[in-house]
Amino acid sequence: MADGRRVPIEQIAPGDLVRSLVVPGLRIDMPFQAQYQWLSTWGLEGAGQRPGRVGQVRLGEHDGLFLINRRIKATFEHPFLVRRGDEWGFCSTDQLRVGDHLIADGGDGALGEERIDAIERVAGRVRTVALYVPGTNTYLADGAWTHNYAPSSSSGPGFSASGSSGDTGFTISAFSSSSSSSSSSGSKSSGSSFSSSSGTIIFSVGSSGTGSSSTGTK
Repeated sequence: MADGRRVPIEQIAPGDLVRSLVVPGLRIDMPFQAQYQWLSTWGLEGAGQRPGRVGQVRLGEHDGLFLINRRIKATFEHPFLVRRGDEWGFCSTDQLRVGDHLIADGGDGALGEERIDAIERVAGRVRTVALYVPGTNTYLADGAWTHNYAPSSSSGPGFSASGSSGDTGFTISAFSSSSSSSSSSGSKSSGSSFSSSSGTIIFSVGSSGTGSSSTGTK
């Protein structure tokens, strides 16, 4: 939460204040998918934390999830802020690779990194929670910075796939992936790490087959 408390994500309600990250050049509250178009080739200079107020909470279910570093649970399309080599951007969970670095909470308002050492695919029906944080579109989930769920254009603001490097100062492109990448859980599909065919971003909070364990958020 914005006050530093850690609570299970399923306990968060509209109006709650969470820790949020202002990312220079990231277009916010636009039609869906701008998160996959934003890319920095020189870091996150100018990024800063501020409280963000949750606008919507969406509950649902999903078939399967990914387990990152044996701790962070997310469905395939959820975008995490990562560094891959000398590029920074938002990457969907199913396109993350072992060796990528999650942009993490470094303490005292600083940004840190967490290397991805393991990615597992976990089968089964899971309960999900999706947060929408208007104005910043980011929140901190179990120590990692993520992009929020995007309401469709018919139901409210979302994100834009349009944009130009001229007005943002960032290159509008995508991480390249010319071949399949493997992890401890097997291989993942090749292609742009920023591409997503789904219009719903959902963060998983537990499996109906494994009890009520949940991923915390701040």
